[in-house]
Amino acid sequence: MMARTRAASPASAPIRPGPPGPWRSGTGWALPALAALFTQGCELTEITVAQPEDVIIAEVQVVLTLDADGAGDVSMSALALLHRTFQAGGSRKVRGATVRVTGQSGQVVRLVEQETASTCLIPRDEELTIKGGVLEPFDDASCYRADQAGSPFSPGEPLSMEVVVPDGRVLTGASRTPGAFSFIGLTREDGQCRVEPDTHYGFEWTPSEGTWAYIADSRIEGLAEALAGQDIEAPDSLYLSALAIGREDTEIVFPHDFGLFDFFDDDIQDVIRALEDGLPGDTRAAVSLSAVDRNLTNWARGGNFNPSGLVRIPSVLGDGTGVFGTGVQRIVSIVSAPGGDGVPPLCGPPAAT
Repeated sequence: MMARTRAASPASAPIRPGPPGPWRSGTGWALPALAALFTQGCELTEITVAQPEDVIIAEVQVVLTLDADGAGDVSMSALALLHRTFQAGGSRKVRGATVRVTGQSGQVVRLVEQETASTCLIPRDEELTIKGGVLEPFDDASCYRADQAGSPFSPGEPLSMEVVVPDGRVLTGASRTPGAFSFIGLTREDGQCRVEPDTHYGFEWTPSEGTWAYIADSRIEGLAEALAGQDIEAPDSLYLSALAIGREDTEIVFPHDFGLFDFFDDDIQDVIRALEDGLPGDTRAAVSLSAVDRNLTNWARGGNFNPSGLVRIPSVLGDGTGVFGTGVQRIVSIVSAPGGDGVPPLCGPPAAT
């Protein structure tokens, strides 16, 4: 962020009494003469201050979750955050909207309005963020959501989205969901596998057709106790992410490649350094890998240096702006423990870093 400075304006400067003089005399000519001096050759211009425009922003995403063990089952989560850029004297939430997602097959899913925006968000270190880091923390918004165990949509299917606001405004968007992908060389049972303590595992997967980026999320549990012996203060639960850009970038090492975007957080720097040695023993983690489309990638892109922050490219048209994006994900649960009875199979050979 760029620091801003503000010079003091004459209107805000203190008024101090000046020395006696003609402008302060009681002769009666001083003020008229001053007025005449400043109005010669000048005209007063009427200035109209425009009111901020009330624009609807729709941030909508559909994520298909593939079965952990490759059985072919697909579940779906669709969510939307709707908010206004400006609402004089009131909330920026958008209540009573109709949000629909339609597949090429003709299947329609209607997103249901939730009580609070937190229904569309998950906890992250006592803050709020959307899974995958796609949508920003924002509680003054309306959440609409739909979840189905059996997805009506398939990987690679074109989808369309429509938001109809009670005042008649309509927003639309379109996306083709990324294609299905599979992990390569990963051994798991009931969606779980293990790594030896203080080692890394290298995820590798087949390319997903139509994807622009892969977002990897992890939530590691049990770090406080595991790192206490190293005199490191750690949260018991830590959320870290990693990113791979482009369809062919299909390798990520866990946990080595996670936490790059969080490293400058002073509270967890020592924890991230400790994870460079591998996943500590007696910890567990849920790791999700999501292939995301062009729309989501462009909405959260960093771009070149920009003092204003992220460079967002919208994909929502009509009476507003925003993003309608899609993703396909797989989730794996990992435990860090030695081999033995009752533990999941080894994910695979440890990765060199």
